[in-house]
Amino acid sequence: MVRSIIVALGLLAAMAGAVRAQNPEPAEEPIVVLSRGIGLMSQDNPAGALPHFDAALKLDPALMPGYRYRGMARQDLKDLAGALADFSKFLSSAPDDSYVLVRRGKLYAEQGNHDAALEDLNNAVRFHPDYVYALVGRGEYLLQQGDVAGASADFERALALDDSNAAAFVGRGSARLANQQYSLALDDLSKAINLEPTDGLKYLLRGRVYKAKGDFAAALADYDKAAALDPKSSNPHVDRGNALNDQGEFDKSLAAYDRAIELNPKDVLAWNNRGSTRRVRKEFDKALADLDKALEIDPRFWEAYKNRAKVFEDQADWARAEAEYTKLAKERPDDVAVFLRRAAVRQAQQKPQEAIADFSRAAQLAPRDPQILLHRGGVRMELKDWDAAVADFTAAIEINRTSADPYFHRAYAYEEKQEWEKALADYDRAHELDPKNPEALVNRGIVKETLEQYEEAIDDFSRAIKLDDKFVLAYFNRANTLQLVKRYREALVDYEKVIALDPKFAWAYGGRGIVRMLQNQKADADADFAKALEIDPTIKPELDARLAELRGE
Repeated sequence: MVRSIIVALGLLAAMAGAVRAQNPEPAEEPIVVLSRGIGLMSQDNPAGALPHFDAALKLDPALMPGYRYRGMARQDLKDLAGALADFSKFLSSAPDDSYVLVRRGKLYAEQGNHDAALEDLNNAVRFHPDYVYALVGRGEYLLQQGDVAGASADFERALALDDSNAAAFVGRGSARLANQQYSLALDDLSKAINLEPTDGLKYLLRGRVYKAKGDFAAALADYDKAAALDPKSSNPHVDRGNALNDQGEFDKSLAAYDRAIELNPKDVLAWNNRGSTRRVRKEFDKALADLDKALEIDPRFWEAYKNRAKVFEDQADWARAEAEYTKLAKERPDDVAVFLRRAAVRQAQQKPQEAIADFSRAAQLAPRDPQILLHRGGVRMELKDWDAAVADFTAAIEINRTSADPYFHRAYAYEEKQEWEKALADYDRAHELDPKNPEALVNRGIVKETLEQYEEAIDDFSRAIKLDDKFVLAYFNRANTLQLVKRYREALVDYEKVIALDPKFAWAYGGRGIVRMLQNQKADADADFAKALEIDPTIKPELDARLAELRGE
């Protein structure tokens, strides 16, 4: 009985202590109350520490360390406005406290105030150039902003000062990953893991490097380790789903995203990525539901808008896809990919001028990307604006003179302008740059046929066939040219080859019929003409005109 009473009294004492920890009684010395809060912060208990900091500052509003520590607690508890106010109050009395400057800089960054963030982080390093925490903090921020070189310099400096700093190894490893230096990144992250082997985040990051290298087995093993070390985190399951996705194991990837959502129903990446996977599986309704959920959680998660637009594209719902990209264009006016996708959608809707406007905006944003100019030139070709198309292809050539594509396309535009010598020169250059591609040879042969350089044209078609013995257009154009030089037997062989490769090629029957007509094989010729028109009735006017020409009508 006595024992039971003692235990009960012990429980009451513990409960009383717990109440005091949450609702501290005013102490005569504010520093004592503050110290109690600092002790709880050292135990990773900011929620328990906060009332002590409040009480200490109530007792002495001039106790500056109270603002420092309360700001830390508030920041950890995501009270960003309160933390900012406390840090600013503290820094007004101690402007060179690099630790608080780093904390406030991170807070500014989280709020999107990047100028203020960088100013604080730069000051933190300026006041204490050898303070590793400041160097790592600034490096992490620079890396987030895409300044990989600046971040790497900070991490290198930090490691020169302290070669046992795990955060610096993580930072440098992440920078090396961004530079695709996978082996070096793995080395850094492995060192960070050796220093802090129970931190699941480090395994997660190393898994991402393995995934980037294509070593999916190692990546999945690291994701599993991260999940084991941090069983409440959804992140390892999202990354696991991504890796499985890359391997085409969609059922398993969906299960991983399901688990991530179960652990954290507000994980926007899990919803987005599951929606994207369902799009690939053509489960469009489920995909849209997931993407809508991602946007409900974070209305500014732009990747979900892009994925939703892709669903509409897959469904050929061009109007809704365009509307989605238009939303993105307003919110992200510097996103090249958005304008390129909207241009493609507008092309699908036969809106060439609007597509050109989008390609023009993309070209402003990425002036050294020749592919954008090629696409815009292609649309201008569709509009028969040959001069503008030539200008685009010429600009693309100025950016990259080693690519065959702009020469090939410009040659075609020159053909339409009947500038034959320029066309031939560009086809020559395209073939020189890409000698295994038969298309430049075929097109060059067509120009030579137009210029009545028949034997040279036949040679180009023959060389194209040597490169690709199933290239239908090479056989067809060679047959046409052989017909013109009255080598009918050889022409018939080529037309037969075309028909064997593509039985639905209407003009192959038309061409064979013409040769048979010229050889007075009227019944066979008429059968070929009938077959050609059965396959494609729209060729009748051109076929009739060709026959009338041959008959001298």
